[in-house]
Amino acid sequence: MSERPSTPGGGRNTRHPTGIRVVIVVLALFALVLGPVGYLMGIDADSHAGSAAEWFTLAFGAAVGIPFLAAAVATVAGDRKAALWALALLVWPVVFVVVIHLSGSAG
Repeated sequence: MSERPSTPGGGRNTRHPTGIRVVIVVLALFALVLGPVGYLMGIDADSHAGSAAEWFTLAFGAAVGIPFLAAAVATVAGDRKAALWALALLVWPVVFVVVIHLSGSAG
């Protein structure tokens, strides 16, 4: 039995899965863009203002924290599929760090 209260008239609750998935996609785009950008800026920190630690913190927070946030939002909304896709984004930091270092962009 569901713990959610029933709607007036005995209808179903509407969860708005499309809206939740739009939020998850926006968060995923932030993670996909800000992670590598922050990492590259951290590697290149000696040539511009700002310290490498600040940029690496941004990169880690974006690449790891945002997917966990997206998974939490999807889980609370009851969308398990979106939550699993959000958790799959945790592979992204490994991918972009390896690509950056193998491509020679790391300095």
